Amino acid sequence: MGSFNVVNYSLRPSKSVQRQIIFEGVRLLHDHLDLDGQVYVGFGSVWFTDFVLAHKLLGIRDMVSIEADDVGFRRAKFNAPYATVRVVHGRSTTVLPELYKDELITNRPWLIWMDFDYEFDESMKDDIRALIENATENSILIATFNGNEMKYGNAPERPERLRELFGSVVPDELSKKACKDERMQQTLADLSLDFMRSVAAEQRRPGGFVPAFRAIYKDTTPMVTVGGILPAKGAARVASDVVKRESWPCWLSKPIVAPHLTTREAAVLQAQLPRAGKLSRALVQSLGFDLEDDQIEAFEAYYKHYPAFAQVIS
Repeated sequence: MGSFNVVNYSLRPSKSVQRQIIFEGVRLLHDHLDLDGQVYVGFGSVWFTDFVLAHKLLGIRDMVSIEADDVGFRRAKFNAPYATVRVVHGRSTTVLPELYKDELITNRPWLIWMDFDYEFDESMKDDIRALIENATENSILIATFNGNEMKYGNAPERPERLRELFGSVVPDELSKKACKDERMQQTLADLSLDFMRSVAAEQRRPGGFVPAFRAIYKDTTPMVTVGGILPAKGAARVASDVVKRESWPCWLSKPIVAPHLTTREAAVLQAQLPRAGKLSRALVQSLGFDLEDDQIEAFEAYYKHYPAFAQVIS
């Protein structure tokens, strides 16, 4: 059963915040890298939320959505938001090799977001390795996967499981503590980025791999998003300079855990921002409702990206 039958991906606030931050970063890269004719490749499911952002925010016309589920494929074709979205039936491991040979897109930079809903595994590792080997210069590669510690075995087994997945980039001294609780998501983010960089070095890509995206978010299950740029040789310094800036939005030290607010609550809080001082719980209470301190802090941090949901009754 496709995950679209379980979760409406367009309605998760933390995921929505994360998605907008990622696209904000890619838009900044458009100002500095040669990304003309960029193609978007991803998993649109039946919602296509990221595809709409890719078109509206980045002006990307040609997009490919990969869908393995039989029913999901028919629904995705029906729900495709634009005439230039091509829905391809199959798993990424079989579809991607065909896309590498597709003359319509093969010589253009790709924005690839492999937005998986399961844990990092061997098939995902193979996809990422092949993408780094085959993607054209100035492509941007992003991957999202499940960071729940239990997906990687029982506690004593996790360091060895990570060695199976990421190979030599895993330090010999990796402890069981580093594979537990929220530390597991941080460990997965660091190791997967190191893995991507090592694959680019193995493939001797002229511009290497520039890590640029590192974000953990949680609506229910903790999810890890990582990625970077596969720049042309002459663009590696430019790409590195952009992502090293203090203003670069896509390297997050803390997980995104956006509060679930009503439309009215979000609107009232938003009207208080930006402000010189921090939002306090006492201020929120004076507005007529109440939130926990961590919910207030999270909303203040991400209010510019907080989604607005509403039910329309006709």
